[in-house]
Amino acid sequence: MQPQRSEEEGARLEALRDCRVLDTPPEELFDRTARLAAYLCGTPIGLIGFIDATRLWFKARVGWEYPEIPREDSICDQTILQSEVVVISDAAMDERFFNGPMVTHAGIRFYAGAPLRTKEGYAVGTLCVMDRLPRELPAAHKGALLTLARLVAAELEVRRGAKPSAPDDKSSLIDRTVVDISEHKRADEALRDSQERLLGIISSAMDGIITVDNDQKIIVFNRAAEQIFRCPPKDALGQTIDKFIPQRFREAHRGHIRSFGQTGVSSRSMYSPGTLMGVRADGEEFPVEATISQVKTASETLYSVILRDVSVRKRTEDELRQAQKMEAVGHLAGGIAHEFNNYLGIIMGYSDLMEEEQGENESLRLGLTEIKGATQKAASLTRQLLAFSRKQLIEPTVLDLNASVWEAHKLLRRLIPANIDVIPVLHPDLGKVKADPAQIQQILINLVVNARDAMPQGGKISIETAGVVLDEEFSSRYFDVIPGDYVMISVSDNGEGIDPETLPHIFEPFFTTKKVGQGTGLGLSTTYGIVKQSGGHITVASVRGRGTTFRIYFPKLSEAESSPVSRPVTHRESTRTGNGTILLVEDESGLRRLMSKVLEKQGYRVLETKDGQEALSICQDSLVHIDLVVTDFAMPRMTGVQLKEKVAVLRPNIKFLLISGYAEEVLDNSPQQSLNSGDFLEKPFLPEELAQKVREMLGGIDGKQEEEKAHPASTSPELPSDKSDTATNHG
Repeated sequence: MQPQRSEEEGARLEALRDCRVLDTPPEELFDRTARLAAYLCGTPIGLIGFIDATRLWFKARVGWEYPEIPREDSICDQTILQSEVVVISDAAMDERFFNGPMVTHAGIRFYAGAPLRTKEGYAVGTLCVMDRLPRELPAAHKGALLTLARLVAAELEVRRGAKPSAPDDKSSLIDRTVVDISEHKRADEALRDSQERLLGIISSAMDGIITVDNDQKIIVFNRAAEQIFRCPPKDALGQTIDKFIPQRFREAHRGHIRSFGQTGVSSRSMYSPGTLMGVRADGEEFPVEATISQVKTASETLYSVILRDVSVRKRTEDELRQAQKMEAVGHLAGGIAHEFNNYLGIIMGYSDLMEEEQGENESLRLGLTEIKGATQKAASLTRQLLAFSRKQLIEPTVLDLNASVWEAHKLLRRLIPANIDVIPVLHPDLGKVKADPAQIQQILINLVVNARDAMPQGGKISIETAGVVLDEEFSSRYFDVIPGDYVMISVSDNGEGIDPETLPHIFEPFFTTKKVGQGTGLGLSTTYGIVKQSGGHITVASVRGRGTTFRIYFPKLSEAESSPVSRPVTHRESTRTGNGTILLVEDESGLRRLMSKVLEKQGYRVLETKDGQEALSICQDSLVHIDLVVTDFAMPRMTGVQLKEKVAVLRPNIKFLLISGYAEEVLDNSPQQSLNSGDFLEKPFLPEELAQKVREMLGGIDGKQEEEKAHPASTSPELPSDKSDTATNHG
């Protein structure tokens, strides 16, 4: 921007002299406006300054000790060259000012200023706010600063129109009086217009603005405050601010106001995490952030508070922290279950084989029975851990939740004592969801048993279904919820309830409030994992002594999605022994040896490999005949799914049986295709379960005949089995 021409500068200085404001005492109007500007913009410094030929002189100073500074050192000298608000986010990064005394001596980093213009358009001064920290200025605050500047400019026009007249020139006096009246009228209109703009800004502000007098009675209550406190202005104006402060904080608030009034500081933050609370008209308490400012008038001190309801933000932050914590615990739980499943499979498998060979040794038989029982219980725990960590493999189908609840209700009646009523309330025309029916039953069992334990003296459990719409407001409270149509299942009881300290932990695995031996602490964590893995959402509400309600929301399917695609059912011949060649791919050597022994005992020829790369090399050898590949899902170097995709190119007709109890990354790729075709076996499994699955897949194939047709025995090389224990366990 080029400097002003000398004739323009002369006219500007003449207009400044006409305002008769330079070197005058402080006035409440200017001081109050500077305080309000700093208050609205949230800065510690607010100034009204006028620029003559050599200096910037301050008519009003808030948070600033210098009465004037040289014109060439000021940032305001740049502001009067502009027509709008000038904002400098960080003066230390601006080449115009970073070496100037405003930065180097006064420490100013942030500046925002609006020019004070006369009716002719001359900028005689500025209304500005400053801070010693770099920051930005929202658009709404720019508008407020410009409106306040117009208020000051209107006052200056009033002063310019009130020039004294020569007493001996009566005709001139009459003319000037007419002119003065017209000027006063225009100035008053401009003042009213600016006041209306300011009131509009306050009314439309997103934050609540409340002003109280010396007696703490409310005299300003804007629209945002009305919405935050759910209270119409007629019920707030004239009331004390105590109406919106929880009882236990009122005395501390009064002390804070008294001490603040004695500091002489214009504004400061009232935010204190965990302690600053408001109370709505309906009695609900909520956390707030607030800034307080004071303005002294001729007769009293007014206190204004800008406050923000942070309850939604706090809930979202808490939900995110909880989700992150649950995710971390889930990874740990899933990893433990992953490793444990392999070892459980070995224990279960060998104990099953030993039971077949134990003969007449009763003591050995009883010992093996105990081992099998313990491993079955351990396997059940790992399945719950996998469900919590969302690594369990599921078979979702299109479901009518009403039918699922009704079927489960008949089973649940056997688990509940006679002094507890179980009441299903099923909404008609519910719509369909996609979920694993066995897992829905598990959810209901977990929640109903949990409710049963909360009512030792009896009570009532309600299982309700309903179609609901989760809107944007609900979604804003739970960051992982997408607005839309949902189907809800709720399980409510009128039991003991859950105290607020316990509530945040109830979904964590192994967390329980029950006595030792009465619960594993996995029921609710399993429910949480199942719901999340199915794309749903779960909430809990509880009042100590009045009961608990769990609500589960599953996305509702559209009509097109609700029509399941029918699949042909195939029946395979089951035989006790089998023929054929099986390529076994398993990186856990102990489990691999067990599976090989089981399959060989069934009559199959088994080729063992410890990873996908070795298995692919064998498949690339056209001389090696393979009827079935049995492979783990997750292995080093190559996953089971990747192996299946590569082998399908080489041998399109080869069959695959995928096995795993834990599949984190491959679950997102294509395991569902395997599940839909039934070519999957979940770890840990018994030897007979493995043998049965292989028999189903190979059916009545005469492996020997097939092998002789395609590959004469004389040309089929023997592949040495890999018995190495060096493989890393990932499966």
